[in-house]
Amino acid sequence: MYRIGLTGGVGSGKSTVSSYMHELGIPVIDGDKLAREAVIPGSRAMDQIRKAFGPSIFLPDGRLDRLKMGEIVFNDEEKRQKLNGIIHPYIWLRTQEELVRAQNEGKTVVVLDMPLLLEISWQLRVEEVWIVEVPLEVQISRVISRDGFTREQVLERIHKQMPTANKVNYADVVIDNSHSVEDTRRQVREALKHVPGFEFPKGMEEAE
Repeated sequence: MYRIGLTGGVGSGKSTVSSYMHELGIPVIDGDKLAREAVIPGSRAMDQIRKAFGPSIFLPDGRLDRLKMGEIVFNDEEKRQKLNGIIHPYIWLRTQEELVRAQNEGKTVVVLDMPLLLEISWQLRVEEVWIVEVPLEVQISRVISRDGFTREQVLERIHKQMPTANKVNYADVVIDNSHSVEDTRRQVREALKHVPGFEFPKGMEEAE
């Protein structure tokens, strides 16, 4: 089974690409979704987080206080690494389960949609890396609009990630998502024409 690793900086519009690939019949393993799953009350990862960070980061109903956890790890690299050391193995375990499921369903191509694909060296676990990019100012305006952050807060988050210019060095495919949705979809279709084993659903290869 051919694995495509999909990534891009905050506000790049990576979900636009992954949702279209899903429309084309490709299973998408969503790293953000698995990270949220990892902190469901009662999960093994949550037990480890409680031991590592103490009870003060939990809400009265047992859920993780995401805001408090975010404040802790955003400003403390050692604690961020500690949290990642708990969450990332869980995500990989669940990813493997989803890969097996896709294979059992006869899928030939699968997408690993992972925001930190390169930061945690998961490019070694896929056959091909796709990077979604937009100009910095577009990135900033999209995140401000989506999340209500200030410009300074957005820049802080962008600077915590690997620079897009560095990510592109790892890319087999670069999707420019700064224009129309139709243009982005066209680029996705062009790239998929070269993916081994992939076949377009009838009538969708030259759509739009």
